[in-house]
Amino acid sequence: MEASGGVNNNKKVCVTGAGGFVASWLVKLLLSKGYFVHGTVREPGSPKYEHLLKLEKASENLTLLKADILDYESVYSAIVGCSAVFHVASPVPSTVVPNPEVEVIEPAVKGTANVLEACLKANVERVVFVSSVAAVAINPNLPKDKAIDESCWSDKDYCKNTKN
Repeated sequence: MEASGGVNNNKKVCVTGAGGFVASWLVKLLLSKGYFVHGTVREPGSPKYEHLLKLEKASENLTLLKADILDYESVYSAIVGCSAVFHVASPVPSTVVPNPEVEVIEPAVKGTANVLEACLKANVERVVFVSSVAAVAINPNLPKDKAIDESCWSDKDYCKNTKN
């Protein structure tokens, strides 16, 4: 994303779910590198996002936008004009949900599809999808002496049976 010499030419990027733990650190890093950041959040004026507004360069380079990854138009509005999108947002329930397939998996897939379709329509140059460790680490058959890499996946049946 950076031109030669480490200069980013003041490119605009979008971070979905900007208020989350991982996304907040990503926003901080991008601001420190001089990027203009569109951060999507559920309620831009909420006090729970004040930590983002206090980041160095946030007053000049950070715009918090109301977006719901399940609402294509709000996603597209946040992404249009950006050269890159970091898709970090995903449903993360705070408790065990009765139907994780419907309440977690389906919204995550639909939200990701909305982000990718919006990126395509907006001619975004680069998309970075940030997944969860849950995608690779919940498998009782993973070898203990092997590093987890792109060949490792959580065991779907095991996850269902253990309600993970």
